[in-house]
Amino acid sequence: MQVVILIPLVLMILSDYKSRTVVLWQLLLFGATMLIISLTENGLRPTCVNLAINIFLSLWIGLGVYSYFLLKYKSVQSVMGKGDILFVLFLTPFFTPRSFLIFMLVSCLATLLMWGIYIFLRKGNSNVPLISGIGVCLCVLFIYQQLIRNLW
Repeated sequence: MQVVILIPLVLMILSDYKSRTVVLWQLLLFGATMLIISLTENGLRPTCVNLAINIFLSLWIGLGVYSYFLLKYKSVQSVMGKGDILFVLFLTPFFTPRSFLIFMLVSCLATLLMWGIYIFLRKGNSNVPLISGIGVCLCVLFIYQQLIRNLW
């Protein structure tokens, strides 16, 4: 079932990488699909618990990130877009809180590392495509989970 999520996810990754924008319908389709997959695989109660706790964690972490960017850049809008925030919030029902924190930490570090190498080699745009980076990590996770399921 997780393979279905790859369609809007790959479209968003490409769009974010090329232009740092995502189309609203792709983002909403991604969010709805993530919710449906979570409900199907985990049930209503665990999905709601994951959603509530992970949204709280996202808001708590987001407040720290917001404060940092506000102090450093005097503006947050130029650093992180609404699409990035919605994308992260749409991930919340899929992961347990522990898995969510680990996934976000690893995927954000991988994104910064990949983008740092890209900037070093290409001397291109210095804006980090957050949806692309986290999305690639999510694709890798989904493919890994599918391979594990098919092997056992």
